[in-house]
Amino acid sequence: MLFAQTSSELLDSLKTELSIASTAKARSLILSELTWYYVPVSHDTAISYGMKNIEVAKSLKDDAILGQAFSDLGYAYMEKGELIESRKNYHESLKLRYQTGDSTQIYATITNLGSVYQRDFQSDSAMVNYLKALSFFERTGNDRNADFVRNNIGVIYLDMRNYPKALEIFQVAAAYRKAQKDDYLYASTLTNIGSIYKNLKEFEKSEEVYLEALRIFKAEGDDFYTSTTYNNLATLYNAQQKSDLAISHAEMGLVLAEQVGADYDYALIESNLAQSYHDLKDYPKSREFYLRALTHFKAQNAEEDIASMYLLMSPVYAALGMPDSSAYYTTSYVDLNKRLTEQEIQQLTSDLEARYQSEQKDAAIARQQLELRNKNFQLYGSLVLAVVLGIVGYLLYSQQKLKNQQLRQEGKLKAALGQIETQNKLQEQRMLISRDLHDNIGAQLTFIISAIENLKYFDPIKDTLTHRYDSIANFTKQTITELRDTIWAMNSGQITWEQLSARISDYLQQAGISTLGINFEFEVEKSLDPNFHLVSSEGIQIYRIVQEAIQNSLKYAYPSQILVSVSQVDNLLQLIIKDDGTGFVESEIKAGNGLFNMRKRAEELGGKLEVLSQAGKGTSITLLLPKK
Repeated sequence: MLFAQTSSELLDSLKTELSIASTAKARSLILSELTWYYVPVSHDTAISYGMKNIEVAKSLKDDAILGQAFSDLGYAYMEKGELIESRKNYHESLKLRYQTGDSTQIYATITNLGSVYQRDFQSDSAMVNYLKALSFFERTGNDRNADFVRNNIGVIYLDMRNYPKALEIFQVAAAYRKAQKDDYLYASTLTNIGSIYKNLKEFEKSEEVYLEALRIFKAEGDDFYTSTTYNNLATLYNAQQKSDLAISHAEMGLVLAEQVGADYDYALIESNLAQSYHDLKDYPKSREFYLRALTHFKAQNAEEDIASMYLLMSPVYAALGMPDSSAYYTTSYVDLNKRLTEQEIQQLTSDLEARYQSEQKDAAIARQQLELRNKNFQLYGSLVLAVVLGIVGYLLYSQQKLKNQQLRQEGKLKAALGQIETQNKLQEQRMLISRDLHDNIGAQLTFIISAIENLKYFDPIKDTLTHRYDSIANFTKQTITELRDTIWAMNSGQITWEQLSARISDYLQQAGISTLGINFEFEVEKSLDPNFHLVSSEGIQIYRIVQEAIQNSLKYAYPSQILVSVSQVDNLLQLIIKDDGTGFVESEIKAGNGLFNMRKRAEELGGKLEVLSQAGKGTSITLLLPKK
């Protein structure tokens, strides 16, 4: 509560100073402070003060003050998410700062433009600006600004999932900030490092770093970042299926988020609690928190998060035996996601059209000026023929240059519109797959896919995160993979062992491509009848057991070789998946869903699953099935 009170008192004090300010310069300085400090409180109010400051600063005819006013307004627009307006104001600020010649301010604005591009998922443009600014700050010994830019570059690598490079940069930033005794920024960097370890599944390291950040934020009395760190820990514990720990940390974060008025983070924590109760199979409680989070996201018009809630609520209603509600939220997710994509495409089109129209207007004005000049030149043509010929030559050159520029702009627009058309077609394909997911497979498959997608939608750094197009593409690819496997079996009715062997062989080949350094082998006993038939449901069960065994080996055993063999022993079909990895003692490990699922599938097939493993000597999983 201290944070909120301090912020409120500061703003009241600034407004009092503004009411008694006697000069335009004093008013501009106070308006600049109000714009800056209102950003975390109210974006619209911050923008209102920023626009008032622009008018006051223009009356002063002071480029330095006006440049700062444009910069403050650019910051307010950036935090609100209106990135085009933010970029315009930062460019105006940059023009003025080039005129004043203040290099530090120039490269600070270049850094801010990098932040805008980063928010707009234009990582290449952001990186160009950041590297330009970093070079200047390092060259001039401005370590503090260099550290800020370096940290932002680390965030770009984090968004690109280049975790080793991001970790390297953040560790340098953490060392600098710790040496400077800047506990607040140090803790912020620790939060990023904790997220990297979490994504790398190094959960112990992630927990250690998060707890250190939590200790610092508590000591600083920063309730806002204390609440967000509690939420980060809750997300970490959810990833480890430690639901009780996740709930206790989320509840502490919820209290603090409510105290400081962090409505958006409050909704994020509610959604984390919903996930925890979902994992505990307490579906009524999970539904309660999802509905609360959805209400708060709607109040803030956070449409991307609303779409996430729709997707995550669908399996909850399926588990509660409410298929109509499950179908409703699935359809709501598809419709909202489609609308958001269309809005983004329309925004891009509008931006391109605005630029194109501006170029056309400039070209028209230039042509009018050229026509006027030509008329004037004709009046004096007889007197200064030589001069006229030179000027006409220059004008023809300029006109051709303008035409070439116009043609280039038209080419860019056509290329961009072609890209938009491609994106539209891609979106239509995504929607078709989503409808197939709902209409043909039903609520149960929706539940499975949604559970897998939870890992994406609750990454706090996503906090962020990936661009919507990347998220949609990944979702589509994963869904297609699952649908193809299922449709392959369902459409076949019955499948031969030769068809199943080919499917397993393709899977091993793909695994070998994506996991370098591991040798995959597949052996089928020659005496086994290749035309031996299986019911399609049995074939997909066997295929899933092979997938599960290989995925477990890759996750935990670190093998150099994996062998899958099929043979006939008496009247039994014998399938063996064997690796030379680290192995394990089954009694000493916590049973996970992997072994349980394989045994359950074997039981449903009327067969038996045997697991033989020794620490350091590899693992052998044998499936024995009676021939029917």
